[in-house]
Amino acid sequence: MPIALCAPDKLRGALDAHEAAAALAQGARDAGWDAFEHPLADGGEGTCDAIVRGRGGERVMVRTRDAIGRPRKAMLGVLPDGTCVVEGAEAIGLMHIPRNRRDVMRATSAGIAPLVLEALDRGAPRLVIGLGGSATTDGGLGLLIGLGLRVYDAEGGLLRGRGMDLPHVAGIDLTGLDPRLERTELIVAVDVESPLSGPLGAACVFGPQKGATPEQVAVLDGGLARLEELYGDRARRPGAGAAGGLGAACFLLGAEPIPGAELVMRETGFAARLAQADIVLTAEGSVDAQSAAGKTVARVATASRAANTPCVIFGGRVEDDVQALYDAGAAAVLGIGRGARPIRDALRFSADDLRAAARAVCTLRS
Repeated sequence: MPIALCAPDKLRGALDAHEAAAALAQGARDAGWDAFEHPLADGGEGTCDAIVRGRGGERVMVRTRDAIGRPRKAMLGVLPDGTCVVEGAEAIGLMHIPRNRRDVMRATSAGIAPLVLEALDRGAPRLVIGLGGSATTDGGLGLLIGLGLRVYDAEGGLLRGRGMDLPHVAGIDLTGLDPRLERTELIVAVDVESPLSGPLGAACVFGPQKGATPEQVAVLDGGLARLEELYGDRARRPGAGAAGGLGAACFLLGAEPIPGAELVMRETGFAARLAQADIVLTAEGSVDAQSAAGKTVARVATASRAANTPCVIFGGRVEDDVQALYDAGAAAVLGIGRGARPIRDALRFSADDLRAAARAVCTLRS
């Protein structure tokens, strides 16, 4: 019996990666195929869940606060070998903040610190931190302060590490950082190569998505430029601007960056599953030219081509310009919609549409 490897990312607003994988697998089975369900992520939302599902282990709920200080619980993944997985979006994700409450100047990455400290308390030899989907543009100061960093203004006063504090940062003191960090291997999953500051930096490119006005973007970018000087060379690596500057903060702690989708594929044993597959089915919500820039579907297509296995990419919405995905290795890029209909209906029936599309493709190849 032929085998379909069903390895999608989430379809934002409609299906998480696990639900999307289940829909693809059911479509393949309806066509008489066997199927592996292998949900993926790119370092943002769903990263912890995908790795725990792929590797086994447990999910530990940790008390923390979201980006604007409201109490919440966030998931820490604990793998069988002791590795812990922290997903930044679990604590400070933009999706947790109602649109009318989003405030990039107040927002802080401090909510990630309790997850990291829980991992250190458990003696994790290795810590994987997934970035992406954050509501913050604080240069990672909130996280670092939660781990023992001290940040001072020009008068010597301590700052809290919010976006609004960036213009006032005059100095940082690393001596109070938790010493266990030096004994822990740190891996950070990044899905962009943005610098910390400048026209392509965290504030200018991603600030508006988080609710920043043009005036606030200018203030934040100026503060991040100053922070880049204080952080030093580590903050000048590609990806420093990821998640509002959390990339730079993690680099300051000695973390090694890996593209998010590549890391999740590696951690979940994607290569071993690919070796057994006759076709690969992957998906994301919106497929366009940008999907080829390191996103999950492009990484899956590239790996599939290297294994000489056809890969079909499905999208809830597919733009005309997807040649880059064919260049990356896709055998086909297909939309799953069934004609024009209200967006509410399109989202509601995404699982049915994905299942039908997978069945059609697998039936053609039977």
